[in-house]
Amino acid sequence: MIDFEPDDEKKYELSWLRKLAISVSRFIFLPIFDVFFRLVNRSRAIGIENLPRNGGVMIASNHVSGVDTVLIPLYAIMRFSFMPFMAPAKEELFRAPVIKWLIWLWGAFPVKRRARDYEAMKKIAYCCRKYQVMIFPEGTRSKTGELLRGRAGVGWIVYASRPTVIPTLVINTDRFFWPGKPRPWFGIPYYIVFGEPLNLSRFYEMPDCKETSQAIADEIMKAIAALREKHRDLYLK
Repeated sequence: MIDFEPDDEKKYELSWLRKLAISVSRFIFLPIFDVFFRLVNRSRAIGIENLPRNGGVMIASNHVSGVDTVLIPLYAIMRFSFMPFMAPAKEELFRAPVIKWLIWLWGAFPVKRRARDYEAMKKIAYCCRKYQVMIFPEGTRSKTGELLRGRAGVGWIVYASRPTVIPTLVINTDRFFWPGKPRPWFGIPYYIVFGEPLNLSRFYEMPDCKETSQAIADEIMKAIAALREKHRDLYLK
């Protein structure tokens, strides 16, 4: 487990202004998302009772659509709390001015893809100790809908921060409409399944090495696969 230095605390701790902006933005955006996802698309969450009501939480989900980044927070965010909801996002998104500020308000921060961004990993680990953090262990969107192997980097973050890990499954979000994909998107039920917290304590007795990190990532993906099997009847044919 990482012992953060005072300089790290200053670097990674969210300012009161950022916390306020994140909290205010959820009261603006969440009602809009509620109308679209809950009313129009009859979406719902399963296992919300498994989400801790305090910080130090990693919500580890499969990833099949860009809309996952909106749907998961819609159900996971503690609306009447100042607890930040954070999420690493690919740095390319922060190059577009409007998108940059929207996702900044949503709690996102940039990371480099296809590179071992150790500074970003330390920041994620710090956030996982204190806040709610959404992570996609596969590291990228699955274009086929099948589960990919979890990245060792995510396992290292868990090993370093020891958060409560909630395996999470998104269902049917691959049906969401995107330009160039003329699919019906009204009335499609999207589901978010929050599994029970994982007991990963046995891994913390192992050496801090790539093999341990990969084993943790594999365990998380195994739990997500189990959720997928349990709720396979919710998938649209």
